[in-house]
Amino acid sequence: MTSAYASAADFLLAELVPTRKTTIIDVGANPINAAPYSALLQKGGCHVIGFEPQAEAFARLQKTKSADETYYPFAVGTGDAQDLRIYRSSGMTSIFDPYLPGLRSVGMRSLGKVKDKVALDTVALDATTDLPAFDMMKIDIQGGEALVFQGAERVMATCVAVIVELRYMRLYLGEPMVGGIDAELRRQGFYLHKFMFNMSKMLRNSQADRLDKSQLADQLIDGDGIYLRNIAEPEKLSDDQLKHLAILGGTVFDSHSLVLYCLDALVDRKAVSKHLPAAYVDLLPAHCRQEPLA
Repeated sequence: MTSAYASAADFLLAELVPTRKTTIIDVGANPINAAPYSALLQKGGCHVIGFEPQAEAFARLQKTKSADETYYPFAVGTGDAQDLRIYRSSGMTSIFDPYLPGLRSVGMRSLGKVKDKVALDTVALDATTDLPAFDMMKIDIQGGEALVFQGAERVMATCVAVIVELRYMRLYLGEPMVGGIDAELRRQGFYLHKFMFNMSKMLRNSQADRLDKSQLADQLIDGDGIYLRNIAEPEKLSDDQLKHLAILGGTVFDSHSLVLYCLDALVDRKAVSKHLPAAYVDLLPAHCRQEPLA
């Protein structure tokens, strides 16, 4: 069949239309890489509120931001004062000191150079009075993520998805690692849905010059995980929460079965047309579809 929509993303934005634009909080918005929500943002499908305490990174964000982006030069945490370690590599900057044995073991020792230390106050999102309701938090602050969640439990009540960096190999002294992040998010009602990617490195060894590092990247370092508010009980999610979750699943982290799960729940409530799930499948790439057996 011929569709009026160029893509599944266009379909979701046109057909679901929640009562407000999908809102994303980005903690640690340093624009080193394209944000996972960049395609949705380019379509005008979301509003982003970002926090970035590094002056140079904040300046870049201010220079390139669109009308749907708002940034603040604040460090987010529990509201307590912290010392921010400014690393030679901007992407390593953290409130934690480097764990040099871990960095050395995977050939990342050069990234562990702290060139400055800056005292700063952190802002607990729960202490803010003008932060709008949001639907997803994307966070990458090199070990400080659990502190942000602890200081944001109230405002995260409407949130349905979290993209968070998870650490498997210790790179910083005192960081909570994957277990600490998982425990805190589960405490707040979020559960691991999928991984967006995982990074691995080859462990240092005497034969490294003879080896293809890309083929022997045996040691997991870190990766981005997607956590969702408990989807086993969709009846506890509002119509708008289901719509935002479907939009995020289809445009940000490619969870098409999640989109259909949400659409089915909305159909059961008669909140959307019963034809939407099948129409969405029609728009998926061919490799995602299977023709019924005759």
